[in-house]
Amino acid sequence: MKKFMNLMKHFAVMMALVASFSNGFSQSSPADKKKDKAMEYVKAGKLEDADKYLEGVLEKNPEYGECWDLLMKIKLKFYNDAKEKDKPLSFKITTTAKDENGKEVKVDNDSLTQQLSDMLSNYKASRTQYIQFVYTLRKAIMSTNEAVESSFYLRSYLVDIEIDSNVNKKALKYFDEGEKQFVKKNYSDAGLLYKRAVEEQPDFYKAKLYLGDTYYHTGDYANAAVAFREAVQRFPFLLEPIKYLTDAYAKQKLNDMALQTAISAMAVYPDYNMMQKIDDLAFMNQKKVDIKWTARKVLPNHIENKSPNSDLFSYEDKKKIDAKAPWTFYKNAKDKIKDFCDDKGIITKTNSLTQSKYLEVYSWEEMLANSKDPSLDEARRMQTDGYLDCYVLVTCYHYDFYDQYMDFVSKNKDRVMAYYNKYIKTL
Repeated sequence: MKKFMNLMKHFAVMMALVASFSNGFSQSSPADKKKDKAMEYVKAGKLEDADKYLEGVLEKNPEYGECWDLLMKIKLKFYNDAKEKDKPLSFKITTTAKDENGKEVKVDNDSLTQQLSDMLSNYKASRTQYIQFVYTLRKAIMSTNEAVESSFYLRSYLVDIEIDSNVNKKALKYFDEGEKQFVKKNYSDAGLLYKRAVEEQPDFYKAKLYLGDTYYHTGDYANAAVAFREAVQRFPFLLEPIKYLTDAYAKQKLNDMALQTAISAMAVYPDYNMMQKIDDLAFMNQKKVDIKWTARKVLPNHIENKSPNSDLFSYEDKKKIDAKAPWTFYKNAKDKIKDFCDDKGIITKTNSLTQSKYLEVYSWEEMLANSKDPSLDEARRMQTDGYLDCYVLVTCYHYDFYDQYMDFVSKNKDRVMAYYNKYIKTL
């Protein structure tokens, strides 16, 4: 898919994997040493050994974000390799039936055909590797908020949608020419071509975004901000324009505007990179974000369903994640509330258990009610302040309850802004 073209190029060969982790290494922490040891395996072409080594490291040290990011890229390499091997196995299944005259005819969109296709797809090695890749992403963001690349890849593969699927040929021609000029660092020429692409097709997302990028690269941050604002207004459900607009404001030293823009991104998608930007921008304003992220010990509760991606949630590695106190209370909460939830985990039926509308929030409520564990102190503070919903659904976001998050932020954007601003304190 076009959407992942740049990512796939990055991992097409082993050297790309090595190069992406060969810069900036130091021996400043135990995590760096573990990562460097894994890289020795990678550079030697021993990816299976690197994979096994990192799995062991992260079982004991789940807080090592960069180790998760390296493991994730190894899993992605396995997935891409498996896809190449699966290609010869690809074939189209058709079924036939007899018409009223006894003549065989082809049957399109037959349910049996679809069932057979789905079954054979699940047997493909690439599907297994894909599930393991996604599982690694899910465990990474469960365990640490420092696995920034894992957070990005999870969003890229499971959340982002293709916007420019119906670009007309003339607009695309201008865009492609603009790309060539951009690569040559002829930013002014690239900008003119992107602008012509937008004039030809006003809803051309990438052309609008990259036009702002040409201004940004020439230091014209004011016009870059104008272009990025227009992209935000046209595509308010996408994170990248908000991210770029934040950077354009920061370059103009409009730090408060940059900070508020970054906070608004939390109601679009709570990417770890944006969370870091909020921390950095607060510091530039002589402030700090007084919110502490809480690591999970189990994957989020979810309601079983028969969606095409249900196997992503049912997959477990050889060593099952067993809940331990206080997370036993969290896991057990699902059985109490599930009959009142839809298959997205949104509580749709009247009940006497909670006033919340979300399985995730209720699960935390149960855990807090039954445990005084110190690791829950931050969540307990948020509950006391009346912001437990914002804390668990946004700050402690996990992809597994994406639908609950989206339902919440669609109705509570102002509340999310107020929540973050409440906990931004002057140094």
